[in-house]
Amino acid sequence: LKNSPKNINEKFFKEQIFKGKILIINSSNQINEILNLCERYFFETFDISVKKFLKIEKTTVEHNRLFHILQKRIKCCKSIRKKFTNFLEDLGLKPNQTYMDMISIRFTPVKGRECLGSLKPAKPHRDTWASNIFNQINLWFPIHNVKKEHSIYIIPKYFKKKVQNNSSSWSYSLHKSKNNYPSVPYTRAVLEEKDKISFNLLKGDVLCFSGHHLHGSRIGFNRRINLETRIVNNQDCDSFDIPVNLDSHSKEKKYKWFRNLYSGKYY
Repeated sequence: LKNSPKNINEKFFKEQIFKGKILIINSSNQINEILNLCERYFFETFDISVKKFLKIEKTTVEHNRLFHILQKRIKCCKSIRKKFTNFLEDLGLKPNQTYMDMISIRFTPVKGRECLGSLKPAKPHRDTWASNIFNQINLWFPIHNVKKEHSIYIIPKYFKKKVQNNSSSWSYSLHKSKNNYPSVPYTRAVLEEKDKISFNLLKGDVLCFSGHHLHGSRIGFNRRINLETRIVNNQDCDSFDIPVNLDSHSKEKKYKWFRNLYSGKYY
């Protein structure tokens, strides 16, 4: 479903998301301001524009070092967080009730090439396998136009079906300490390509979907740079029919991934 912020309110937004619908929000001034700021940070870090960087033939060890710096800068940027808070307010969400993960930037290489930064392309997973929080909403947006061949994919078929996964053995602490350890629990189940939905997204579009959806990174023949974050609300469980736990075997809820947009306190 495609919508502009002026046509959205919190009730509609969350009812659709928790039912398994996928929303694309476009025409947001706040998101475009965030992307412009990220492009400025990118140029200040790499001394090259995003557009030119996406066309270079091969990335280097130095590019990897710089991308780590860029990731940290964006995660810690109060201006980006404030603008994103304003975007959520435009959707009718209440900052004093909303908790958000840090906004992260992710680089996805072309097939067979090295990744940059701390976030690797993700294998098929539900975010809820890691967070163990089922009212989580994902927000994903590229900083340039992307075609479906190199965006992300979602598999709605499994929204209400159990999927075998390694959430019982996955460790967040190992992810933080080991370079090649997966950033999320994932499934090794055989998933058919025909069931995967991918997206053509314009710069400024925001893809919104339940963290309970099975999804992963689409690696194509073009590089991709995107921003992503997740939100939760401590009243959603009482106000909406949220997805139920089908197959998460995580031993704890990751409350400290999320901070209140108003107070900064943990979820």
